[in-house]
Amino acid sequence: MEKKTKILVALLIIAAVASISYIQIFGISFEGKESDFYVPTVTGDNISVYKNSCTEINLSQVSKNPGSLIGQKVKVKGQILKKEEYAQFGKTRTHIVLKVPKLSPDPYILVSYSTTIPFKQGDMITIYGEYIYPTKDETSPELANKFLPSIKAAYIEKA
Repeated sequence: MEKKTKILVALLIIAAVASISYIQIFGISFEGKESDFYVPTVTGDNISVYKNSCTEINLSQVSKNPGSLIGQKVKVKGQILKKEEYAQFGKTRTHIVLKVPKLSPDPYILVSYSTTIPFKQGDMITIYGEYIYPTKDETSPELANKFLPSIKAAYIEKA
């Protein structure tokens, strides 16, 4: 090989290694700030105070006017239909599609959580967090192009 070709190959290898390292450390980034997607996780003595500050989500109100609860602290119980963990903003995050049967016409709420959870698909869980709307789920073909309610979860427990 010529000297220039060897240098070019070496530079390409260095660029590839640097790109893979960056993705492993920082994840694939999304537009926006961390606070656009997550609220701080509640732990320790703050759990009961936070849980008491959340009101049971009114499913009929969400069905009629999904934007009416934006910014409110809510709690909702449902079943994990889909769970994904991924790297974002330098941390491992959790995205959940929560099935809430009494919610219509689409019985789903999207949940973003700033860390990982020990629960698996099919588990019944209770989510405590901040309600937002609208959100699109880009990970599930059956929910593609649908605007759904979402919760930026601060605390999640098994129901």
